[in-house]
Amino acid sequence: MTTNPQAPPRATKIYKYTLIVADEQVVDLPAGARLLDVQDQHGQPRLWAIVDPGARLVERKLAMRGTGHDATGLEDAPHVGTFQMRDGLLVFHVFDLGEKP
Repeated sequence: MTTNPQAPPRATKIYKYTLIVADEQVVDLPAGARLLDVQDQHGQPRLWAIVDPGARLVERKLAMRGTGHDATGLEDAPHVGTFQMRDGLLVFHVFDLGEKP
């Protein structure tokens, strides 16, 4: 793949997405988004990602498991972040299962 030296670089931004507490979910993100972190903000899990706002939206599958829960099948999945809710009573770990084809 060749690059056009005259083409300006694509502008990227950091966007925030609200997640739900569920074993698996699909989030619509711009293609190629780089997942940065997941944290609790105002009682809701939030995902931050570096995105190209002009890229087409794709479905990105995420897995979430609580500490002590079964994580079979997630051993090789990239870890996105760990967050706590209810003053640390609940601890969840989020994994990236990739863009859906």
